[in-house]
Amino acid sequence: MAKWHGSGASVQDRKRASKRSALAARASTGATTRRILLAAFGMLTAAVLGGCSSALFGSDMEESGEPGTAKPVELVWYYPEYEANADLEQVNEAVNRIVKAKLNATVRLMPIEFGSYEQKMNTLAASNEPADIIWTSNWLFSWTDNAKRGVFRPVQELLPEFAPRLLASLPDRFWNDGKLNGNQYGIPSYQIAAMRPSLVIQKRFADKYGLDAGSIRKIEDIEPFLKLIKEGEPGIVPFGTTRGFYMNTLYGIDWRVPVYLDDPSHTVLPDVTEEMKSNFELVRSWYVKGYINEDAATLREASDAYSKGNAAVWFDPTGKPGSEAEFKTMGGGYDVQLVPLVAPYFTGAVSSMNAISRTSKNPERALMFLELVNTDKELYNLLVYGIEGKHYVKTVGNFIRLDPDAGYYTNTDWVFGDIRNEYLPEGSPADKLEQTVRINEEARLSSYAGFEFDGESVKAELANVRAVNEEYYGALATGTVDPDEYLPIYEEQLKKAGSDVIVAEKQRQLNEWLASQGLK
Repeated sequence: MAKWHGSGASVQDRKRASKRSALAARASTGATTRRILLAAFGMLTAAVLGGCSSALFGSDMEESGEPGTAKPVELVWYYPEYEANADLEQVNEAVNRIVKAKLNATVRLMPIEFGSYEQKMNTLAASNEPADIIWTSNWLFSWTDNAKRGVFRPVQELLPEFAPRLLASLPDRFWNDGKLNGNQYGIPSYQIAAMRPSLVIQKRFADKYGLDAGSIRKIEDIEPFLKLIKEGEPGIVPFGTTRGFYMNTLYGIDWRVPVYLDDPSHTVLPDVTEEMKSNFELVRSWYVKGYINEDAATLREASDAYSKGNAAVWFDPTGKPGSEAEFKTMGGGYDVQLVPLVAPYFTGAVSSMNAISRTSKNPERALMFLELVNTDKELYNLLVYGIEGKHYVKTVGNFIRLDPDAGYYTNTDWVFGDIRNEYLPEGSPADKLEQTVRINEEARLSSYAGFEFDGESVKAELANVRAVNEEYYGALATGTVDPDEYLPIYEEQLKKAGSDVIVAEKQRQLNEWLASQGLK
């Protein structure tokens, strides 16, 4: 049996040992009772005897020995998707053939498009509608907010018994990201958990103009290439973007606080950093030179900037191994290359997790199902890619050829579970999975990992700041407006909205957290 990660392992071990002792004692009692019954009722068959054994143990067991699987149940799983799939029902049926055979359960897959996921899940949570598994993250349907308001149930007591292989399969730094106040709410999907902000460049243009990708150390280094595209490729946008390309992680700033990673004073930075100001000036110059798409400030989805294949370069905040194949599919079918701009930085597993709903009537079976999804290669790939021979075909080794128009195409391997089980779409690096593991292990772990800001006391200020960002940030970040004119207005409006109050509250909470960790 796998040990529980983190503090309290000895307590859990003692509980499990006590439970095993109790079961052993009951087994002994059951054996004695069976001997008496056999002596008195010699006509009892072995089949009946097996039934008595189950009753005597007081457990819900199959002959397979899987705990709690004798009673058939249906599980309901909510998760996001890019767009509806015509063959979802067929895939769901294939999923249930596996789950029924292994867990005596079925699952109802309930995907919801990303754009409406937050709203629909909030409605579901408020109505207490029955659900078993709910996908959650730090950027969509917030796992911390929903854990605090009781949407999810803690699972640390159940994991060792009902999902021991899953428990053992993830490193501590993954499990720790799903903890809140000592309780485990999130069940992370093993995927890239480190960011390598990168440029994505169409290979046809890189080859044509002899781009030396190794010479690109920072984002400014791509400008000579953008000039060549502007002059030599009519109808091609040199740099496609929606919300610009400013990221704290590009400049050695922790994304969650924000604080300079190597700042011994742990000073929380304002909303507009000096690095952000420089970035706004750079992007403005690119916009004026015609390097950036004119509609950058009004596009809502990042893929809108490159989905037609008419952008030579764009910015990718994650830089995950294997994204080349995804960008090729989403970017007009053209091959691309990824050029990381910084060393990988561990941002955690909070970007994709599943949680057990508090309304679940079968949390044990739900955990067993998630363990199966994360450890059973056939089931995982069925959920991600669909039915072999219909939605994809195997080619060489671990590679597959996808047909995005065949009726089932997710492009969200990270939603379902552990990507280490996946087949590789053609165009992926052969060592994609090995790269992912290596980057996760080598990525820098911030000293602020584990800090979670509680914005309840500044809820009004946060809402006001969001409104200001909605009005000004997109235009400034894409170069659509002149920062000399609009940046002072933006900063003034942020102050009026209460940004300084938020910074002060973050600093207070951070100081308390650092003291509790013995770091200050």
